[in-house]
Amino acid sequence: MKPRAFAAAFAIAAWSANAAAQCVDWIAPIDDGALQRTRADLVRAATPSDGIRILAYIFDTDRAGLDMLRRLVQAAQRGVPVRLLIDGIGPGATLPIEDELIAALHDIAPRFEIRVFHPKADFTKLARRMHDKLFLVGDTGIIGSSSTWDASVDGWLIERDLLVRGDPGRRDSTLHAMRAHFDAFWRSNAAVAQRPADIFALASPYHGARGFKTLEPALIERWRRALSAAPVNEHADSAGASAIDDARPATAWLALACDRLRYVHDAPDKRAPGTLGDMLAALARAHTEIVVVNPYLILVPEMRALLERKQREGVRVVLVGASLGRLAAELPAIGRAYANDLPALARAGLEIREYHDDANRMLHAKLVRIDGRRYYVGSFNFDPLSAYSNTENGLWIDPADETDIPPLAQTVALALAHSASVTDGKGGLLASPDARCDAAGCGSVWRWLTPLVRRFL
Repeated sequence: MKPRAFAAAFAIAAWSANAAAQCVDWIAPIDDGALQRTRADLVRAATPSDGIRILAYIFDTDRAGLDMLRRLVQAAQRGVPVRLLIDGIGPGATLPIEDELIAALHDIAPRFEIRVFHPKADFTKLARRMHDKLFLVGDTGIIGSSSTWDASVDGWLIERDLLVRGDPGRRDSTLHAMRAHFDAFWRSNAAVAQRPADIFALASPYHGARGFKTLEPALIERWRRALSAAPVNEHADSAGASAIDDARPATAWLALACDRLRYVHDAPDKRAPGTLGDMLAALARAHTEIVVVNPYLILVPEMRALLERKQREGVRVVLVGASLGRLAAELPAIGRAYANDLPALARAGLEIREYHDDANRMLHAKLVRIDGRRYYVGSFNFDPLSAYSNTENGLWIDPADETDIPPLAQTVALALAHSASVTDGKGGLLASPDARCDAAGCGSVWRWLTPLVRRFL
């Protein structure tokens, strides 16, 4: 056994021996560029008793997504139960996991189940999305801001994710809470099983002429071949060190008493108070500092009132978001809503910063730091969608002493170092938001249209 692997095994053994007396969970960072490899290592090591459980807002069929699908197929063929719950729309108007792909999966990997949260065919639920991000394999989970697609895996977005390890059999462990979260969504009425081969006939002249929905046999066969091919990123299956243990000294895993971690999530029906209520309660307890790192700073009234109150109480409030230009490029109404809010936030004394880096990556991490050491990492955005419509999940980490959480502290430091303030510290802005919006493409008609759609941004 390699020295590092031995050290890691010794640490885990010590944790197991101590767990009977005290519940201990472990967290570890996922280095930039290592997300796909880390997920692949977990899937490769999965056993039938572990099971694989995934909640995904985006699970694309691009290079990264197809690579992960192949790995999940291989696991299912080894007898590992694989359950994937994917949002019915994600960020776009079409669902990448098409019926022919699902039919191919049922054929080559029957233990691979896919369910869709509020399928797009249900028009009454279009505004209710599952934005949660959770990747569970056995006693280990990944939580954070990343989805399964090239944008997250290849570093086009600034993300932050954490590994969490614990004992799913202990009710006070974070892993138990994560599994319970997954099970609640998987069993909900909103999660619709996908068995297209049982519902739609294969293509035939009769069905084509009558206008019935059909499956295309040739496309099913193409997906069978694609899913049966070897994974694209062979480096994750090489004889080299694992991204989870062997490549790291044992000290990379930070042990925390289970009661220092608090897993939060919405119910499938997004009932109050939910993740918004939890976030408001946590911020209300701040004494000296609140730092929010989040791409979308379109504050709902409750959040804005709380942050302005904390500023008046002497708490330093810093909000680091994506630049107005990046927001407007994604959707002009998002950029306009953010620009509309800037003057009042500046008057309230809040420090607003916008992220820029030389690689022109978009900030996508969702982090909160309170009083210098208490952290949140997860999927929650500071916008109306996360507050009122989309289900979210996250993890609060509150060390018992002054111990910092290095990967989260580094992400906050990076966001601050690569951002510039748009407020002047005197209640004003350094540049006119209207002029900036005009230049970014969120002026003109978006001035009057955005207030009409703000609730859905």
